[in-house]
Amino acid sequence: MKLLKQLFILLFIFSAGILRAQEDVVVFLTGSLSDAQKLSQAYLEPFGKSLGTSLNSGWYNVAKPHGILGFDITFTVPVTIPASSDKSFDVSKLSLDYWDVKSGSNPTTPTVIGNSSNTTLNDKNTGTIELNMPNGADLKFIPAPMIQISKGLPLNTEIIGRFFPTVNISGVGDFGMWGVGVKNEFKEFIPFLKSLPFSMSLLFGYTQLKSTFDINEPQKQHLDFKSSGYTARLLVSKSIPVLTVYGGVGYNHSTTDIALKGTYSFDGVDVTDPVAFDFANNGFTANLGLRFKLSILAFHFDYSFGDYGIINAGAGITFK
Repeated sequence: MKLLKQLFILLFIFSAGILRAQEDVVVFLTGSLSDAQKLSQAYLEPFGKSLGTSLNSGWYNVAKPHGILGFDITFTVPVTIPASSDKSFDVSKLSLDYWDVKSGSNPTTPTVIGNSSNTTLNDKNTGTIELNMPNGADLKFIPAPMIQISKGLPLNTEIIGRFFPTVNISGVGDFGMWGVGVKNEFKEFIPFLKSLPFSMSLLFGYTQLKSTFDINEPQKQHLDFKSSGYTARLLVSKSIPVLTVYGGVGYNHSTTDIALKGTYSFDGVDVTDPVAFDFANNGFTANLGLRFKLSILAFHFDYSFGDYGIINAGAGITFK
């Protein structure tokens, strides 16, 4: 459990800016709830999509399934690199009801992954009430560490489980993850494919992640994230002693639900669970990587191409 806590803390150190971003979302609770929803969604969308995208990575480092007695235990860390275009958004395009961009202020303001802001909003009615848009957290990457176990089954099939047991850190929040996948080397059942000098398999995987960032623990105020994703891939790999070259092409889909939970004061009125929205992200993807195997130890590294680049690295023990 000590190791899990250290990994959990490491995750939040890498994503430390989101801890500040949770408080920034509360700043949007002025003007109108409709505007708070729009501003929060635009501000957090890149983090939500990056988090969801990372769940579909790291499923494999070789196409060939384990034999019936084979298994592996691997620690892997997919690291999503947010797109540069997601570092800012134009407030003037949100069609806000209460707020307008103050005259002379820059309408382009950072998202949570962006940098500093110099955008000020004022109310449309009198122009005397102002809202300074929050800075971004300058997130360069978003990691999602996990432990993965694979076990060989009959008929050239492998079952894969991934998890990160829910760990709670007082004053920070909690984080937990689970997923299940299956891999099958179908070419072994097709005569004209069986003779090909490389492994070829199909993989399907599903992952779910839940996390809570505490805002005010005594008052039960927190920002909740729930992401789920599935991927379907065609995998190929070629192994020589020590080295395996692997890759895959396929389709990813992910959704992320974000909700601001608790009771908050809004214009003198208490409002419960004031903000909730979700993001979806899908599309085709491809990755290419290398695995080095030294006795029972294996180390891998790969890169996934798509709207969000993903670097994945890990190490584990494997018995074929």
